[in-house]
Amino acid sequence: MKHLDLEQQLRWCDNYKITPNELTLFEILLLLQEDDDPELVKFYFELTEQSRGQLRELLLRLQDVGLINKSFKIPEKGEGLNPYDIPLNKTKIKQFYKSSFELGKELYENYPLSTVVNGIEYKLRRISKKFNSLEDAYLKYGKAIGWNPDKHEEILALIKQGIESNYNFTTLDDFIVDNDWLNLEAMSKDGIINNSNMKLL
Repeated sequence: MKHLDLEQQLRWCDNYKITPNELTLFEILLLLQEDDDPELVKFYFELTEQSRGQLRELLLRLQDVGLINKSFKIPEKGEGLNPYDIPLNKTKIKQFYKSSFELGKELYENYPLSTVVNGIEYKLRRISKKFNSLEDAYLKYGKAIGWNPDKHEEILALIKQGIESNYNFTTLDDFIVDNDWLNLEAMSKDGIINNSNMKLL
């Protein structure tokens, strides 16, 4: 499982109005569901309340904000708790994974491979002029849209519309750096997306 970087963590805390301790517990519960990094999970549950926070209060807060299903009855303090039994909100899990480079990866996979301008084919899934790696490009894209999955879905729909309308796309790195989806959005609203005169540089 990929963990969120610091900025993403802060955004998640802000979006869901939770503390870093509560987000850490949510990540630990995700690790449990994937049977990933058992030593880290074990270490977490062995932490003192002073270091980790009061477990029941953390769970209640995660449930209040919808990260844990409302139907789950959180045991009283002193009662037994099997962390594997804690049901997480599947929609929130999907959003969490999308926050961890998945948005950028999905953009890459849906971006057109190439285009032909004046009889010359241009490769479009290029990022090397602006970024050192795909991961850097994914991170830049996620930051640009605030890791918002709804905005991401809108952009994918615009890309699909652009492909169907023979829009002359820029290379992927320029698309990300220039926020070119804003141009697509404006042209789509004006109904002129298929009349683009843009050329690749």
